[in-house]
Amino acid sequence: MFIIREHLAPGVSAVLARYHHGVKKAVEEVKQTPHGVAATIASALVYGMFPLYWAALDSVSSINLMLYRIVTAAVVMTLFMLATGRWHGLVDHVKAMWRTRRVFWMSVAAAVLVTVDWVVYIYLVAIGRTSEASAAGFLIPLMNMLLALVILREKASALGIASMVIALIGGILYVIDTRAFPVLALAMVFSYSGYCLIKRFVPLDAFESLTFETGVLTPVAFVALAVQPRFGVPADAPWHVWALIAGCGVLTAVPLVLTSYGVKHATFLMLSFTQYITPTIQLLLGIFVLGEQVPAHRFISFGVIWFALAVYSVDLVRQHRRRLELGRR
Repeated sequence: MFIIREHLAPGVSAVLARYHHGVKKAVEEVKQTPHGVAATIASALVYGMFPLYWAALDSVSSINLMLYRIVTAAVVMTLFMLATGRWHGLVDHVKAMWRTRRVFWMSVAAAVLVTVDWVVYIYLVAIGRTSEASAAGFLIPLMNMLLALVILREKASALGIASMVIALIGGILYVIDTRAFPVLALAMVFSYSGYCLIKRFVPLDAFESLTFETGVLTPVAFVALAVQPRFGVPADAPWHVWALIAGCGVLTAVPLVLTSYGVKHATFLMLSFTQYITPTIQLLLGIFVLGEQVPAHRFISFGVIWFALAVYSVDLVRQHRRRLELGRR
């Protein structure tokens, strides 16, 4: 799925000041490099391939997969932080957040929200509704745009607003077509967008955030697994199921590491474009690899959403060109 850029705040007091008085997002100029572009694309590709991984673990319940993802990611990130000498910095930042409880509990809330997103996504893949998860992936960028307008008071062009209206029409068509309200897809949208919004106020970088989020949830996740027979894995599960479960931590951490590198070596415009790669791959995998049956007429609603994304992308390109022109003057 896509990532909103996180930045390390100079201190907790500055974070609270932003919380009370609003956020004015600074635009940082970065020198785009081939490695940075490759990292952002690789991250989107990894996220896009997630359905294949979760489908191979369909014998394990979606809740238990989420629990294993938390525990194994916590192990991977703890080892990474220790190996790179970042552990003491994380401890200092967490202590500072604990002294300012509002920021600390905001971080915990972010962990809960991303967990909800993980559970719903894995469940949709497990029950053969990858296209619904893909639809959520297409709508999340636009939901974040809406949050930027309403909560963060950021400005949007006429084309940007038009893209949101078109996406809303696509969502209405989807509901009419399925004759059911897409509760699970919207749960993904609201949980992940809320997660991204909260992280704008949390003074931890990408590595620290993932370590903290999985760390605070690991005790509960481990106990929930420990009380189950065979730690929640079916008795007849072959060895490769255990191997895939062990790999959940790396699978969670790798895309975030790639994104963290890419955000410092590629423009934000490039990052925005790569966000659309993930849901497109997931939809295609659901249809052509996982054998999910998607009625042809449902592509009308997906087509409207894709058109909305195209309009939004055109708007991004126009804004980028306008900034370049102003820079030459």
